[in-house]
Parts: sequence; structure tokens; C-alpha cells
Amino acid sequence: MVDRNSPVPIYYQLKLHFKQQMEANILRPGDRLPTEMELCELYNVSRAPVRQALTELAREGYLYRRAGQGTFVARGVAQRLEQQIDLHVLTHYDVFWLGSMESAVHAWNLQHPDREVKLKVTMCSRDDFHRQLRRAVAQGEAPDIVPMDYVWIADYARTGYIAPLDKLDKQWAQELAENLEAPVAINNTVDGHLYGVPVQADVTGLWYRKDWFEAEGLTPPETWDAWLQIIDHFTLTNVRQKYNNQYAVVFPVGVAAGEALINLLMAFFWNAGAHLLSGADALKLDDTATYTTLHFLRQITLQRRACLPPDMVTFHWWDITDQLSKGTTPMILGGTYEWPRIQDESPDWTEEADVIAHLGFIPAPRPTLDAPQVASLGGTSWAITHQSPEGELCAEILKQVSTPEALTAYCEEHLQIAPHRAVNASLNNNGHPWLKHIIPLLQLARPRPFLRNYLQASVFLQNMLQKTLWENAPVEETVQGTAQALSLLL
Repeated sequence: MVDRNSPVPIYYQLKLHFKQQMEANILRPGDRLPTEMELCELYNVSRAPVRQALTELAREGYLYRRAGQGTFVARGVAQRLEQQIDLHVLTHYDVFWLGSMESAVHAWNLQHPDREVKLKVTMCSRDDFHRQLRRAVAQGEAPDIVPMDYVWIADYARTGYIAPLDKLDKQWAQELAENLEAPVAINNTVDGHLYGVPVQADVTGLWYRKDWFEAEGLTPPETWDAWLQIIDHFTLTNVRQKYNNQYAVVFPVGVAAGEALINLLMAFFWNAGAHLLSGADALKLDDTATYTTLHFLRQITLQRRACLPPDMVTFHWWDITDQLSKGTTPMILGGTYEWPRIQDESPDWTEEADVIAHLGFIPAPRPTLDAPQVASLGGTSWAITHQSPEGELCAEILKQVSTPEALTAYCEEHLQIAPHRAVNASLNNNGHPWLKHIIPLLQLARPRPFLRNYLQASVFLQNMLQKTLWENAPVEETVQGTAQALSLLL
């Protein structure tokens, strides 16, 4: 039942499985579930995803727990499901953010027992997400709510797919916008209107095996040269034998990784002073800084190909964290949002303390110590489609998502940077050690290009990176060809 090759997190696969059994009356009201350890053995998974699935189902009222007796299916679940109002959600497989919506719906249902809501969720790949959303809108069957990567919002707002929040509740939208972290507000506001309700924010950088680095007397690399030296160190035969790592580093290099390819490599170009679709110089690709960055990265992808996975060009974004979780590499490029997935996929790190002891995270290495540290900003927001017949009800649900209490609970549970200044200040002072480490990194974050045609522009850049970094295409010629194509698009 658990598909380890799926991008859907294991905990969420379990959660869906139990819900489906309740709806089909396989799990009946009052039935006792097996213990956590029995479920781990039954589904051959670690305890962390089992615990998270049961915790969320209990919080949403599907299960209840009795001390010393176990976990049971709640009474009246099937009847409740039949009577609830359906809100349709189209989402991609990266469903950690769906927990925020499910918690908000549960809070709403407790307050409005006469108007309970049920989420009808359709999941698909990120690429298919865009096709399905556009097809549904064209057919007049748009979902009510959709998750939006920050860089998608400008596209979908200006083409009329999603509704400005101030049209539904002006005061709420204004208060929400005023409380957002500055870079988060930029990526969720289009032409003066707030369109997205952010769930979390994240920054990109380098994940590394802190325990291996300490054992080898190494410090995390701050510069490009230092990074190359550490890559060479973990390629040495005796070092590989000590840690049983197959590769020295793993990161996206191909279009299979999608937007993660741009998000994770963008900081290297910015660190070198390249514009790469930024601001007024959006079309200035063929400059010295762009060439310098590509030639540096080729020192890894071409000259050090033997220390990389031979099929790395085919890796999806979720394949990269898998390499770190399983100990096949000491370093990956990734985002701060990936903590839950890393722990979920690890066969050994069942507790947060395990991850803290073994892993570290720093901003991406830069050309020299004189260069500014920059990270790429990412994040997920919820948006309401223009066609939704339940727009006002959707807004009420999203108000529950965006309360400081809800955001604090969500970010503490999933160890994510909050989109709100006040929530981050509280988490930074009183929160988890990991949150205290990553929240200050938000000050280094730069929003990715804010373009109407960003989705298409990103595909051009992804192809350029794959050709130059993996297929050994001429750098200058490939960059210039991409710049010409983008000039027509933009």
C-alpha cells in the first residue's frame, strides 16, 4: 500500500488509506486501530509517518485516543462525511501544505456544526497540475481552492484564474498583507491586490552530513573553491569506504526536476552578480556573471561526473532528498522545507533529535567571501479560483489558515519558516532549535522573477541548464540562444 517511489509523503499515504477505509466502512465507528508499532510492522515503515498520520486524523476528529487503551475510530464519521459541503481542492503531490487546510477545515467545522465542510482532493504531478487546472477552468469546472508556488501567482492572477482576496474581504486581506514578511508579500501581491494566503516560506541552500563533517575535521563550505575541495575529499576511496557513500554530492541538473532546478541553482547566479530574469534586466542572460557561474558548476557536473549519480539528470526533486536520507551522499542542494521529507524517508532517523545530530544546513557557497550571501525564496500559498461558487466560504476557511495560532501550530509541527513576521519572531525566540537556525536565513532570501510568463520562461532556463551542465553544450552559444527565445516570450 505504501509506495516509496511516490512523491506523496508516506505519512499522507497512510492518512488517505485510513480515511478511505473509514468511508468504505472497513474501519467502523468504535474500531480499535493497531498500535503504532504494529502499524509500522504491517506497512514496513518507520514510526514517524505513522505517528503523524494518526495525530492529524485525531486532530481532525476522525480518530480518538484513550490513555492505556489505544486509538479508535470516532462515532458518526460516515454520516458526517455524507452531510458536509464539498470544497474541491486540486493539488500537486507535494502535500505537506495540505495539513494546514485540513486543520482549518476542522476548526471551521467545530465552530459551524450546521455548515460542516469536507475537502474533495484531487492530486496530480506538478506538471499535470497546470494542465488540469487550465482544462477545468476552460470547462467551467474549476476547483474551489488551489495551492500556488509563489512564482505561479503572478501568472494565474493576471490571467484571471484566481481571485483577489480583497474582493472577498477587504479588511482581512489588508491586515494579512501588512503582517507578511516583506519578500513573501511581494510574491503574493499582484498589481496592488493580495491573491495568495501563504502557508510557509523557505530558503534554498546546502544540506550536509554534520556528523561526517565533524568526524573529518571539515567545516561547511562557504566558497566555491572550498566546496570543490570537500567534494574531492568525499570522493577519496578511503573516505567512501568509511561512510559507505556512493556519491560526493547530489543536486538537480535536468528538466525532470522541474522548477526545483531553477529554485536551487538560482542563488549561485545571484551570488556571482548575474541577473537571470531579475527586475529590469530580466533579459540580460548573456553576461560575464552568467558564464562564470555555468563554468563553475560544470567543474562539478562535467569534470567530476564520476562522483555524481550517473542518472542524476533524470532525478525528480523528491529523488534528491532520498539520497541524503539513505546516506548515499554527504551533501545535497535543497530547501529548508525538506526537513519533514528527509526524516520521513530515513530508515534510521525516527526522532527530531536524530536529524539535528546528523544534518546541517547553510546558504549556497559563493564565489568568494566578499560576495553577498543570497538564497532563493520559495513557499506555498492557497488561492481561491474565480469560478468557485463558494468563494466566500473558501475565504472563511483561509482565514482559519492564516491566524497566528494556526500558522504557529503548523510551522512548529512541520518545522517550517512562517510567512508572518510576528509568528517568526515568536518561533525564533521560543521555538525548535532548527527553526531558530533557519528563520534568520529568510533575511538572505530573494524572490524569484515576478513575471507573467514565468512558467514558460522557467522551462527555457531549465533546458539551458541541462544542456550546459550535463550535455556539455557550448556555454556562450546556448545562453545566447536562450536569451533570444526569451526575448520573444517576454
